[in-house]
Amino acid sequence: MKELVVELLLRLLKVAAATVLGGLAYLVAVGPLGAAPTVELWLLTWLCGAAAVLLLDSSPI
Repeated sequence: MKELVVELLLRLLKVAAATVLGGLAYLVAVGPLGAAPTVELWLLTWLCGAAAVLLLDSSPI
């Protein structure tokens, strides 16, 4: 049971990391780059954050 809880926490940590990276990308896009703050932009930047987490997680480096 303990392993299941640890696995769940690791998965939630990945989602949180994707949210933080996506939020930073969103702030950069809306602030300095001047993009319109839309839900579509938020979802796209969150997906970019998720892709970055996946790349870093499976990276051979």
